[in-house]
Amino acid sequence: MSMTFRGGAVAMVAHLTMILLIYFLAAVAVHAMHQRHLSRPEPEGYEQILLIPSNQEQQIEGVVRALCRELFYRGKSFTLTVVADRMESETVRIIEKLMHRQGMEPSYLSSVPPDMERSTQDGYRAFRLIDLREAEH
Repeated sequence: MSMTFRGGAVAMVAHLTMILLIYFLAAVAVHAMHQRHLSRPEPEGYEQILLIPSNQEQQIEGVVRALCRELFYRGKSFTLTVVADRMESETVRIIEKLMHRQGMEPSYLSSVPPDMERSTQDGYRAFRLIDLREAEH
């Protein structure tokens, strides 16, 4: 009877070893795919973001977090320029706090420069414009 128990224990150890090996190989495959994704950023690996907030203390954190998450997963680095006429607004403070947590320093403009306005009218832009003023209506 001890022989049967011993054979069952060996079979059980063999099965557990096989399960652990399968989990290990799956983890290695997931890690390799993730590293491959991160090492191949999109052809344009840099994006300039122009953000125009407007008194949106409640929503701005979600917007900035979603933007950072999207660019991170796409393998892009970016700069954020905030267009705000009142630098002391709570919305701007929230943006600044979130960017500091990301290890980044946002830049500021008091208005959209005329050359950037022209580039949005002719359809060509070297930046992504996120205009949250439209969401107020």
